[in-house]
Amino acid sequence: MTDESRHGDADKWEQLNKCPECGADMERAAQVGEQIGLYYRCPSHGRFRYSWDHDRLEPVPDAG
Repeated sequence: MTDESRHGDADKWEQLNKCPECGADMERAAQVGEQIGLYYRCPSHGRFRYSWDHDRLEPVPDAG
């Protein structure tokens, strides 16, 4: 593995902290109960989950 590929991977993971809708910083949500995966919250656009299948953030409806 080259330094360039490691740098590219770091940039990719850094993008998970940005809302795909508006680019705002998001907080990583704590896992609760049987919830599995990487969940993030944007103050304006709600919850997102990282999809390993599609390699992107996807909106998640708020439970309620």
